[in-house]
Amino acid sequence: MKETGHPMIDPNYVPEELKTPFDILELPSQGILYPNKVNKVKVEYLTAMDESILTSPNLSANGNMLDVLLKRKIKDLPFDSSELLAGDRTSIIVFLRTTAFGEEYGQVVYNEETGDYEDGIIDLNELKQKKLTIQPNERGLFDYQLPISKKTVEFKILTGKDENIIDDKDKEFLKRNNNEFSQRLIFTLEQHIQSIDGETDKLRLSNIIKRLTIKDSRTLRKYINEVTPGLDFNTTARTPGGASVACFLRFNSSFFWPEI
Repeated sequence: MKETGHPMIDPNYVPEELKTPFDILELPSQGILYPNKVNKVKVEYLTAMDESILTSPNLSANGNMLDVLLKRKIKDLPFDSSELLAGDRTSIIVFLRTTAFGEEYGQVVYNEETGDYEDGIIDLNELKQKKLTIQPNERGLFDYQLPISKKTVEFKILTGKDENIIDDKDKEFLKRNNNEFSQRLIFTLEQHIQSIDGETDKLRLSNIIKRLTIKDSRTLRKYINEVTPGLDFNTTARTPGGASVACFLRFNSSFFWPEI
């Protein structure tokens, strides 16, 4: 008997013309700190559908826009994108912005030769990757001896999830204290530091951290910044007069809002 009806259709089938372009990106961390050593990720380009996320006032207000974008655009990752190191996430965000809106990013910069602030253009393609150049200990942490107290600190490099925890703590603190001052620096150190001279109790660690000398605190934060993989935001900008001005890329909420 002659068969009738339609052939079976694969529910996961997507016509070639409807597939979203993507690239495979190498992660600055080289995957050293991930359980399965993932060192590359598949990232889809932003599409017209993603613009609804970029223009969502609710997502912008609560700070979830980048989290939502990364969950949508990173494919085949064997763990949640929030567990990516913050520097790896930033590298992916810069890729998404560059492929969507171009490599030029406008920012006001200070020109030392003229003594004036000028409109500058930064070429995002010229940002250099900072690779992870030191090896973690057997616990996946990094050691540092404080210069004044001589205490030994074990710290971790933050993930996107860690940064969200810091944001939530600081917002709650500001709310309780009528926005008088921020404790973000303390909350960040608390999230980084996993032990001090073998002490791992969170409450005791918090008390120790709050009593660190400024020199101990600053040198530790400087060292963490130096070894954290990601992108080096120390770069140059081109001014309207053609000068090349050294500057630091300010990565903020306007990053996805170029004038187009």
